[in-house]
Amino acid sequence: MRKILTTSLVLLTVGGFVMGCQSVGKSTSYNHESSYEANRIEEIKINNESWDIEFKRSDSPNITIACEGKRQNNKSDPVTIDQEGRKIVVTQKDQGGAMAGFTFGKKGTIYISIPDQGVDTITLNNDADDIKMKDVSALNIAFTNHSGYETIEGLSADKGEFTSKDGELKLKNSSLNELTVTSGSGGSYLNGVTSPEMNITSTAGEVTVKEIDEGKRLCVETESGDITVSYITPPTSLNLAASSNSSDISIGLNGFKESQRTENAVEGTIGDAAQTLELVSRSGIIVVK
Repeated sequence: MRKILTTSLVLLTVGGFVMGCQSVGKSTSYNHESSYEANRIEEIKINNESWDIEFKRSDSPNITIACEGKRQNNKSDPVTIDQEGRKIVVTQKDQGGAMAGFTFGKKGTIYISIPDQGVDTITLNNDADDIKMKDVSALNIAFTNHSGYETIEGLSADKGEFTSKDGELKLKNSSLNELTVTSGSGGSYLNGVTSPEMNITSTAGEVTVKEIDEGKRLCVETESGDITVSYITPPTSLNLAASSNSSDISIGLNGFKESQRTENAVEGTIGDAAQTLELVSRSGIIVVK
């Protein structure tokens, strides 16, 4: 009798769990679009839990925010858009309580279209899922990312700050007066980026900076990742210092004159050494060409 009762309770529990999953799994489509006059907006702030985010340039004078995805709770919207004075705040929160994590596949995408110099500041706090940006211009860009992939191309900004814990950053064909990248375990891949001031730090991720012009200052520091730097045209005035405990440092620049070389460090100059390149890796390989 006790065995029959125990078995019944187990079946009831499993049945209830399955029914609960089925209930949570039910979703309906969610679509919303809002438009704002760009000359009335100074900042866009996005707080995102698990939807994809896509920024793009718009030929319209208006800022448009469109949402396409799934609604898990018919009593509330998965995305809210509020205007607070001259700031737009976009908030995406997962629905379904403790069972929200059982939702499979993409939950939705937020599309943000911005005219040239349409806003001063774009701020994004992203927990998961991917970020894309193409041909957007703004004075200030500040992205904080937990685990999503960031793919950014054609960005024009005065100041850009990209902070990521586990996600990967790809920044291509962009121009910034000042660029700061801080990464945990994700890789940082820059290609064709123009910036007089670049500071890149990483705990464990690889750092690759390709096809760059000679800038005032480029500093890269990693705990364990490899570092690769390549110039689109050979630098003519550079002060270079590279160090790694791996003892694997390769400098292939025309006109480079070593002033000091040890097992773990290389220093030298090109021309009158007006620009600075500093590379530090605790255990990774360093290549400059």
